[in-house]
Amino acid sequence: MVMFGGLLPSRVYDPVKQAPNIQKYEQFLTKLRQKYPGLKIFVSNLIMRTPRYSSGDEEPDYYEQYGKEIFRRGWLNNKSERAVLTTQEKEELDDLQNTIPTAVIADYEGRRKLNLAVNLANVALVQQGIIDYLTIPQDDSAEYGYTAQDQAVVYGRVKMLRLQNRISIYPGADESGYTLLARAVQHDADRQTKIYPLYASPSGALTIPLYEDRPLNQTVEAHILAAGALPVETPAEASMILAVNTPGNRMIEASSQRSQPELTYDTYRNLRGFVAKIKMYLSQKKYVAIADSGYANGGDLELAGMLERAGSIDQLAALRAWNTDANTVGSTIATAIILRHATQRDRYQELLSCFLDDYCYQAIIRQQTVQNLLPALGLNYFNLGEQSKQVADYVTGQTVEVAKTLLPSQMATLTPAKISISFPWNRMFEVNARL
Repeated sequence: MVMFGGLLPSRVYDPVKQAPNIQKYEQFLTKLRQKYPGLKIFVSNLIMRTPRYSSGDEEPDYYEQYGKEIFRRGWLNNKSERAVLTTQEKEELDDLQNTIPTAVIADYEGRRKLNLAVNLANVALVQQGIIDYLTIPQDDSAEYGYTAQDQAVVYGRVKMLRLQNRISIYPGADESGYTLLARAVQHDADRQTKIYPLYASPSGALTIPLYEDRPLNQTVEAHILAAGALPVETPAEASMILAVNTPGNRMIEASSQRSQPELTYDTYRNLRGFVAKIKMYLSQKKYVAIADSGYANGGDLELAGMLERAGSIDQLAALRAWNTDANTVGSTIATAIILRHATQRDRYQELLSCFLDDYCYQAIIRQQTVQNLLPALGLNYFNLGEQSKQVADYVTGQTVEVAKTLLPSQMATLTPAKISISFPWNRMFEVNARL
């Protein structure tokens, strides 16, 4: 917010008219430290993402035409520096060099250069004692590419300055402010949450989730530490159980779990045992939160049904299942930490609102609406025009039906009047669903 004005502005600013000034940013934080020497300053800035698809919705306009090609060019260039390209990959890279206009590459790499400079400036501010703790999440990452390339530079600087205990670099994005708030809450209360991660499957914990670059369990540990908590080895040591639902042999999109199921979700994990352990810890009065990272972009419907039948949902501290694995894990941890001393009724109210979004909308209704309603209204996924209320009314009705099906014991009395549905960005990706 301080440097760019927000996550989206950091991607689409005009490099001529709106180029951020790093020196002014550094001066602002330095003066803040001088004025409030006892203040804890926690900062987050992402490594700029490189989506693997073509869309100008949250990127510069040229990404609409060349986005996929920009990603592949960066991926292949980075792989050529760290490994060996196949003959086919070499030919693809040559074609891409001739396909993407030079001006587009220059602009895109110029934006990345500024983003890298901001991250390195933040590292220097940590070394100087201006910033107390810095997180550098990375969005839409992959094994190779622009993000991996910039990550290596930042990692190198952090290690050279021996700042590993004060700087975290890990997959994530939208949840990063929430993570730092959880860290601040614990610092203010002078307590540290001890978290025991319970995985639905040992092999699933080693799966590399979609849109990320490392095994799931490494991301979980990074988020625990970034939130100011401590991962522990046994439930007996823990003040919180983080139950992490995992994929099978590979992760798929939540919207495909019914229409195009992946067999290894059944063969590589045992949800029955996972839910039984959750129920056992709840019966022991443990504080349990579930990060449902089984699928990308929505909740695991089988898990939701099993939790409902086990009578466990209303006892949970938190339950999240949205966007990426990192978004889910980070927000689950932060929610549980921040709401530790709230009433269970308040926690459950928050959980149910999230359930309407993560399980009802993201996993089922969003795709149905795109296929069944938008074409009839002449709308598209990225722009609901002047008809967002009509779409919201449709989604509200669908949400009531789906919620009653997924959670019959909890949602039996749900009516459209009891929920609020809106689209804050006037598109289908995000929904604001509240009870």
